Amino acid sequence: MKAIHVVSTRPTTNFYVTRAEGSAYRQEDFEVLTTVLSALEWLRHNGPIRLYTDGPGQEFYDRLGLLDLWDGGVDTEQLERASQTINCGVFWSFGKLVALRQESAPCCLLDTDLIVWDHIGRLIDAEVMSLHEEPLGFAAYVDRDDLVAAPGFDWSGLDWSAAPYSAAMLYFAGDAFKNRYADRALSFMAGNPIAAEPRGPLPAHPIFVEQRLLSMCATASGVRIGSFLRDHGGAALRSGQPNTVFTHLWNAKTLLHGNPTNRRALCARSAARIRRDHPQTAKVLLAAPLVREYFQTPEPAA
Repeated sequence: MKAIHVVSTRPTTNFYVTRAEGSAYRQEDFEVLTTVLSALEWLRHNGPIRLYTDGPGQEFYDRLGLLDLWDGGVDTEQLERASQTINCGVFWSFGKLVALRQESAPCCLLDTDLIVWDHIGRLIDAEVMSLHEEPLGFAAYVDRDDLVAAPGFDWSGLDWSAAPYSAAMLYFAGDAFKNRYADRALSFMAGNPIAAEPRGPLPAHPIFVEQRLLSMCATASGVRIGSFLRDHGGAALRSGQPNTVFTHLWNAKTLLHGNPTNRRALCARSAARIRRDHPQTAKVLLAAPLVREYFQTPEPAA
């Protein structure tokens, strides 16, 4: 089963951090190591993986010596030519929809901060699978009157009672629904006049496009969405068995950005796992200044 990672450097702001306009693209050390594990563990248990990025993203991973992580190749064409009428300051995850529309099914859209530690074929029981269902009560799920759409966006047939689904990991068995959903999502973003989120940091618009519109389109098409996890807490698989398959950093990244102690601890654990299970990649990372310290052998005590 193939998967895709998507990294667009066009947005200078996302849910976690803001990058100064015009500054070089970079990631934190824990973000790099999580991405490495996400790619390696997918390849180890499930199949090939491809990276969709742009020129600066490709250069960033090339400097780290990591482009070979993605055995399915690195595509920069799609994000480079993506519509410039999409406001990336609001729709910071737009690249995922661009890549999803391009990739052929069956495929899995996998966030770089999500690691899959086992084969997932046995867990797939629907044409479309999400990591988990989400409660409509979350503050990011706002009413239609609170959303700004691109001119001419088709609002018809959308069921506002449909439960949203996490887009951190999405599996599509076929192209028909995948393309219908991606096309509708892109039509919401391209040419959208919104300048900024009206509720400040609450990412209502990208969350609508990625997660709520997905379930609305599925309901309208008669497509059932399955879940890998029982709920957003992540402790159990849908079957009720303990979750030892999926690790998703998600909101923990907010804490890691502001806590050097926790960040270094996570990096040390990630590096230990890479050294143990993927020694060749560990050798590559030993030469990467951003994460080198976690792969250096401590000097023996005198």
